[in-house]
Amino acid sequence: MKSKDNFDRSAESETFDREIKPVNVDFPVWMVKEMDEKARRLGISRQALVKVWISDCLWSENKLAL
Repeated sequence: MKSKDNFDRSAESETFDREIKPVNVDFPVWMVKEMDEKARRLGISRQALVKVWISDCLWSENKLAL
């Protein structure tokens, strides 16, 4: 898996559409502060952190559904 704003799930990612769709999400200020701190510790952007977290959640749910 790559960090920063683009990530890869190895060969499995080849099957997914690579088109980007912008999405706006509103978070409470305290969540943004926590995300920024976590992203800073990991050395990645907030956007990359959110993408990785959502990807991890979706992948784990899909694996459980199989």
